[in-house]
Amino acid sequence: MEQSIKAQVIALAQVDPFLTVKDLAEQVGTTTRYVRTILSEAQLSLHEMRRDYAKRLERSGRSSLPLEDFKIQKELTIAKVPGQTLAFGLQDWAELELFQARAVYRSSSLICYAELFTPEQLRIPARYESLRELLPVSYLERLEVSKQKAEVFPAPDALVAVLELPKQSQALKLTTLLTVADAPVALEIRWLGLEHLILKWSQRVAEVEVGFGK
Repeated sequence: MEQSIKAQVIALAQVDPFLTVKDLAEQVGTTTRYVRTILSEAQLSLHEMRRDYAKRLERSGRSSLPLEDFKIQKELTIAKVPGQTLAFGLQDWAELELFQARAVYRSSSLICYAELFTPEQLRIPARYESLRELLPVSYLERLEVSKQKAEVFPAPDALVAVLELPKQSQALKLTTLLTVADAPVALEIRWLGLEHLILKWSQRVAEVEVGFGK
């Protein structure tokens, strides 16, 4: 998946709204004038984003959004959230500020909505197959699956639309804890339509294999 300069500018501004227009231009290799145009066309204000960011830091932690409040943006978005928003037993992250990456992408015949939470600095490669590839390069070859949890929920309307599911479908929520040298580095959540979904576990591989059949 290739990210345009426009998408990179928007994602970087969402990650760190305290970057200046000049900083954003330098990081993506464009002009400050084009950055201002991108922000204006996207109706984004760095001033407003900084104020919203400060408000988020002041909020107390809370559990994940209920399904009726489920909201999805198809393009890659990156934000910062309090570690207390996670309910996956990661107590060491409770007091940390985490990056949250979200995107809808298609892999083979599967459409997936994915979220990635991590205290590590994210990067935005020109091409990537999954959100895991936003993690630091030094981690990628050493990533291990430590723990996985599969849950089934009635698919919210927003998920039905983006995953192209029939109405009143069920969705699989697959949560994966990723570690490097036994230390947690990221929590990945993938949402998939349950219909025709095939899950395979193997004693030789720690991670569940997700497939699609008719």
